[in-house]
Amino acid sequence: MARFDFSFFDSGVRFDTPDAQPSSTMRDLSRFLDNPFDDDGISVAELVAFTTDHLERMTANNSGGELSTRITATSQSLDVVADCVTDDQGRLGIRKARKMAKDNFRQTLPAAVTKIVAAVIAQYGDDSPEVTECVPNGRSIFSTCRDDQVEVHLQTLVNALTAHQADLGAPLITTATNLKTAWVTIYTASEAPNGAKTTTEEGKKLARENLQLMLYLNLVKLMEMFPRQPEKLSLYMMQHLLENPGSPEEPEPEPPAPSP
Repeated sequence: MARFDFSFFDSGVRFDTPDAQPSSTMRDLSRFLDNPFDDDGISVAELVAFTTDHLERMTANNSGGELSTRITATSQSLDVVADCVTDDQGRLGIRKARKMAKDNFRQTLPAAVTKIVAAVIAQYGDDSPEVTECVPNGRSIFSTCRDDQVEVHLQTLVNALTAHQADLGAPLITTATNLKTAWVTIYTASEAPNGAKTTTEEGKKLARENLQLMLYLNLVKLMEMFPRQPEKLSLYMMQHLLENPGSPEEPEPEPPAPSP
């Protein structure tokens, strides 16, 4: 576990970061600046399948809201790529993924709001008017309200936090704002029709490249969140979705029958 003496002060290192592993080996550092999602061997279908699964996993494992900005950026990039998918099966898969992302977000939203409100309670007390100002309908409203009401309740929270920024600090407002922005993006995508638009080949190429960059930046963010913890990556990314399944081995030919 990382030691928090003067050398770690304000470094961004997290309290639960593991110690260095002496078994690790040195690799070419420049390789980490290369984007693995730019591989020409990854098809658009594989890229879409990987991204939709990745978005669901980020949304389901984002109770603290740290990934909200990345979820928003990736969702917007996927929307542009989705306009380039013309087959019915691909569009159906994207619609299902968007609905699942919305449902997963709703499941994690109450916990994310509770963490924000906990900071307000720590500052003012549980029964303070400031807490009521943040969640006038109580925290349970984020579990029970309709989808089309979530943005209103999140905006109320953001407004209340902003009014008390001097006491609560800007980072808490940023967390709440990112949560609202991520919800608006996910909800809008889930409600929007998924018709294919006319897109030039250059437009399709740029849309794909932008999504590939968003995925790389997500990987960088996960590296920041989980240094020295490669086992955490499978919570957010399933690499096999980008890889062609191996073709089955051909059976050995039977030896010819001996001549009589």
